[in-house]
Amino acid sequence: MKNTLTPSKNAERMAIQYLQHEFRKILNGIRDPKTWRLIDREIANFPKTQGGASFWNLVAAISEDWKLKSVFRILSDTRVTWTLQEISLKRIVLTGMSPEIDRYTIARCDGSPKQFLKLWEGNRKARSDILKTGFSKHGERDYYPIFLWEGPDGLHVFDGMRRMLLAIINRKKTIRAWVGKPSRKKGGPLIANGFAYALSAVYRHAGKRNNALDNAIIEIVKTIKRDYRNGKEVTEKRIAGWSRDEKIKKIFGQK
Repeated sequence: MKNTLTPSKNAERMAIQYLQHEFRKILNGIRDPKTWRLIDREIANFPKTQGGASFWNLVAAISEDWKLKSVFRILSDTRVTWTLQEISLKRIVLTGMSPEIDRYTIARCDGSPKQFLKLWEGNRKARSDILKTGFSKHGERDYYPIFLWEGPDGLHVFDGMRRMLLAIINRKKTIRAWVGKPSRKKGGPLIANGFAYALSAVYRHAGKRNNALDNAIIEIVKTIKRDYRNGKEVTEKRIAGWSRDEKIKKIFGQK
């Protein structure tokens, strides 16, 4: 496959930043700054040392499989242009973080930073409930810019909600953020190899195969090929091409 996975240099920079941030959570026992500089450098060099496909597979694994976030899909979309900006908190729409926090930020405050600040300062129970989730400052991670995508009603957070809420609580006026703006009609996101593999595994281990299941999988595969720029490559080569199951070869490799 040609090296068409990375949509832009800024998207790659953001993906590297995302991995560096998440690895600080995973390896939170490491306190030595020199060690972190080495880890950050290895992550930054990952696209070159391991290749673009492996790099984006790692981003997908961390963001989708572990964190259940849309970071991989959004960053891999070639229709979006990214710029690093200082953004007014008033322009930002709060999004999902956890069920405990979402019942305040979304259900009670309707995604409004202004309403959240009012709630935080005036509702002791809400403040206590949020703090119980482990919500706190992390100096080694809080300097990373948050990620925003442009929607019809404002700029939506898709990574960095904790940092966003801290900025609101501290009464900051602006926050540093990567902002994604749709700028092209053609193009699209990537789909993770793991998603297609999981789909084939569900089919492979199905207790009962029938026409209804076959047709459902075929429709999903058609959607993958239509909506994701690497869909054909993943389904036909990575799944059908590597499988020894003739039914999987037929269903995932269908033209």
